Amino acid sequence: MTFKKVPSVEGLECTIDGEFRYKGKPKKVLFCYVVNGRKATARIVIMINGKSRYWQAAKLVAETWKRGYEATDCIIYKDGNCHNISSANLILTDEKGYSEYMRRNSKHVAANIEERKRKLQLVIDEASMTLNYFKTLKMDEINLHVQNYLYRCLMTYSINTIYLGEKTALEVVPEAIARMYECIMNGMCLYNYERYCKKLLLNFKKTGSFGLTGNVPKPIQINVEQLNLDCLWERYKVSKLR
Repeated sequence: MTFKKVPSVEGLECTIDGEFRYKGKPKKVLFCYVVNGRKATARIVIMINGKSRYWQAAKLVAETWKRGYEATDCIIYKDGNCHNISSANLILTDEKGYSEYMRRNSKHVAANIEERKRKLQLVIDEASMTLNYFKTLKMDEINLHVQNYLYRCLMTYSINTIYLGEKTALEVVPEAIARMYECIMNGMCLYNYERYCKKLLLNFKKTGSFGLTGNVPKPIQINVEQLNLDCLWERYKVSKLR
């Protein structure tokens, strides 16, 4: 088994069949899948200066072993299997060739009517939760929704779709949800929690921050009708000011 240095990544080596090692130690390739089970691009992830860096494994094999490789080249697969990253299975092409390959090999299936109804109902439900908070200042519905659906959904998206890695996802997903709460509490008319949080996570993946989407609006006064504070007085035994 022969390892060669990968030109673009210091300390990384790979074989012609797509096996890697980093600083002399075996490095596992991440063979990822999207939510619907379809194979996603194989990745190499390395922690550098405390941050996770990602590379397309096939491109690393190509730049190391394919003659005539250039940084602008796109990679397509002879057998259509993006998890087969052996040099013999990789073909160098330009953007036009890559687009044609993706068109021929795309297995994307549009959501059926039931899935579309589910998504619409989710938006309706989340909009209703924000409206209920504006009316009552109670977060019970939102908390339950986060616990039963949103957190799990965002973790799956972070790990399987944008490949943040489990450790990073465990840190960033709660931050995105916390930012969502801040926006709602400050009076933002948030009606699609899932899309908003996914946008934050995608921004983080691309830039390392939540970007402009993560800016919390200035708070506005939310007037709640018929708010009964008697229970607070009983609980905390608040005495009247003289």
